[in-house]
This record gives sequence, C-alpha cells and structure tokens, in this order.
Amino acid sequence: MERNGLGMDSPFKGSNHVFRDKEPFKEGYTPDEILERGEEIQEYAAALQDIPDGFGAPNVFIYGQTGVGKTATTQKVIEFLEAEADDADVALTTLTVNCNKRTSTYKVLQYLANELYPEEHFKQGTHPDTLWDRIYDALDEIGGYVIVILDEIDKLGEDEELLYDFPRAKAIGELENAEVGIVGISNNFKFRENLSQRVKSTLCEKEIQFSPYDANELRSILSYYADLTFRDGVLSEDVIPLTAALTAQDSGDARMALDLLETAGDIARHEGDTRVLEDHVRIARSEVDRANTRDIITERLTSQMQLVLMATTLLVIDPDGEAKVKTIYSLYKDLCDRVDADTLSESRVRDHLDTLEMFGLLEKGEHNLGRRGGRSYIYSLVDEPRIIVETFREDERLEQGFPSSVDSLLGSFEDSTRSHVQSEFSV
Repeated sequence: MERNGLGMDSPFKGSNHVFRDKEPFKEGYTPDEILERGEEIQEYAAALQDIPDGFGAPNVFIYGQTGVGKTATTQKVIEFLEAEADDADVALTTLTVNCNKRTSTYKVLQYLANELYPEEHFKQGTHPDTLWDRIYDALDEIGGYVIVILDEIDKLGEDEELLYDFPRAKAIGELENAEVGIVGISNNFKFRENLSQRVKSTLCEKEIQFSPYDANELRSILSYYADLTFRDGVLSEDVIPLTAALTAQDSGDARMALDLLETAGDIARHEGDTRVLEDHVRIARSEVDRANTRDIITERLTSQMQLVLMATTLLVIDPDGEAKVKTIYSLYKDLCDRVDADTLSESRVRDHLDTLEMFGLLEKGEHNLGRRGGRSYIYSLVDEPRIIVETFREDERLEQGFPSSVDSLLGSFEDSTRSHVQSEFSV
C-alpha cells in the first residue's frame, strides 16, 4: 500500500507494542533509587562525613569497572551530602568534571574557570597561571568546602598537577576562605599505584571499590528498569534471568545488561513480534558485544592504550609474530613513529596491557620457557581482530599506523582459525 504519495510503502513499523518509554535506557539517566549498592553508599557517606560535621574536605577515590554504578552512586551521595551540609549550615560547593573529554590539567582548569565565571569565556591559550588565580579567587569568594569531582580521572594519565595542588591549596596560602577536596572516579584499579609519592602523600585519600554486579543483583536492576520501559506482559519470563546471567558471566556491567535488554526489545520490535523472547536476547548479545568493543576502544582508551592494542592486534594476526611484552613494545615504538606520537617506557606499556586486559580486550596465557627456565606471557585478543582493525580505521591518524599488508594478514588469520568442519560447511 502506497502512503503519503511517496510511491512506496513506508519502511517504518506500525504501532509500538513493545516499549512504554526509552528514557531510562539513556546513559545520562539517573534512577530515583540506586539499587544493589547499599554498602558502597554507606562507605561513601562515612568517607565524606567530615563535611557536614565541619571538620574538613576529604579526598575520596572510587574504583570499579565500567557499568558498576560509580557515577550514579556518586551523584546520589552528593545530593544527600548537599542536603546534610545545608541542614548543618555548612557552606558546600560541588564541581563535576568529566576527564574523558578534558584529558589534561589545563583543559580541566579551563572548564572550571568557565563554570565559575559563566559571564566570561576563557579561551584556549589563556595562561595556566591566570586560570589558577581566577579559580582560587572565585573559590575564596564562595568560601566553605569545595568538592571537585573528577570522573574518569585516569584519563589525566601522568598529569598529576591537579591532584597535588588542589588538596594543599589552603595549607600553602593559595586559599584563605575555602578548602578543596577531590573525589576521583576511575576504571583503572592501578591508577593510584602509578601516582608519584608526593601526590600520594598529599592526597591521603579514602578508597572505595565497586565490584561487578552478580547475576542476582543484575536481575534486580533489570526488573526495575523493565517496569519503567516495557509494556506490561511483553517480556517472557526467561528474558531478564538470561540477560542477567549472560552479563554476569561476561562483565557484571549493568550498562551492558541494559543495552542488551534494550537491543533485544528493538529486535523484537523490528521483527514485528509482540513479545521479547530468549532468542531475541541471544541475537542481541552478538550485536551488543561488537558495539561495546568499539565503544571501549574509541571512548575509554587513551591514544597510548590504542597504540598498544594496535601493536598487539598486528602481532596476533601475523603468523610470524608473537604477542609477548618485548615484541609488543618493539612494534609499539614503530607505530608511535608512524603516527608521530610520544613513546612511553616499557614499564608504562606493561601497565597499559594490564588495563586492556581489565577492559576485557586482551587476555594473557602463561608460556613456559622450558630448559631456559622462567615464564613469559603471550597475549591474545578476546574479540575478533577485524572489529578492532575496522574501529581503528575510523581514525585517520591511527589508520596511518597499519602496514599495507593488514588486510591480507587479517584474511589469512581468519582462514587459519576456521575448523575443518567450518570449511566443509562453507561457514
């Protein structure tokens, strides 16, 4: 049937019988209730109790993998903290910076200055001393306690200036009427270990670890969101348990579980089904896995981590290569030259390999050196190399790092990993 005089049938689906609302699936959505994080909320409150008590602005670091509720819990705890401080007549100001977008002290200072002086515009190129002076002037005028929340603080890398200067600003006379504490949120459990001793001594921070959600916790979270997003009776009874189980086995990431549930609903909607079934979840898992890998590479890895991953990927698909630390580091240095990037030490590259393993992009197997004694590790990719190569190709700068033989290496690698049965079936 032709519609709207366009000469063809509309490609859009008819009435929506699957979803009630999709707003809760969006990343910026903060639920009214933070589920399955009661213990962490209590730890958080204890770490910040000095503020409503009027004893000072402490430094708190929050660690945990992606999707375990660190940011949402922080937002909710800060809401309670602001209310408590108000009731206690304690002056409190909170400033939040996403370091994923602002990856240096300078960019964070520029952002804070613009937040504190909305009528002005501090352009790129403003001298750092000017930014520091204006920020300190504004904070002293506001007075009281100031909490600077640095989300994804590990994106600052080895740039430690903020962590050293803010907590000691009052002690060294930069501030008279205000005291600054830092709340750092990080996906990298080793972030603190990589800080210099002077920063560790200055921070004296309290640490809170967020563990991955287990299957029961994910079922609770998914049920809460399902009631907000799906129409009554749409989900078959095995959808939420299966979604929770698959995600718990993989990562314990609630964000991934919600993406999986939403994608399963989208598939059912696209296919014209009135119910979301187990099969929809299994199809969705493949799609979400690919999308999640791309998101981690493009959004959560620093440029140096990307180069380490690229070097590892090329060695994995090279039949003559061996993805050991020494060979990864050697190829990494060559890639840095090709894309005109700074070269890190081998020790830092080892740290990045650990981070890539934490993100679920790499895994390492122990390799016995035999009569020579000792052991080494061989790294392999968790996902298909083609997904990683295609993702890097979307970045013009990184694409320059690939050798001309990369497509041929990929094809040969994929052929070599096909079983005899697959070859017979032409899979």
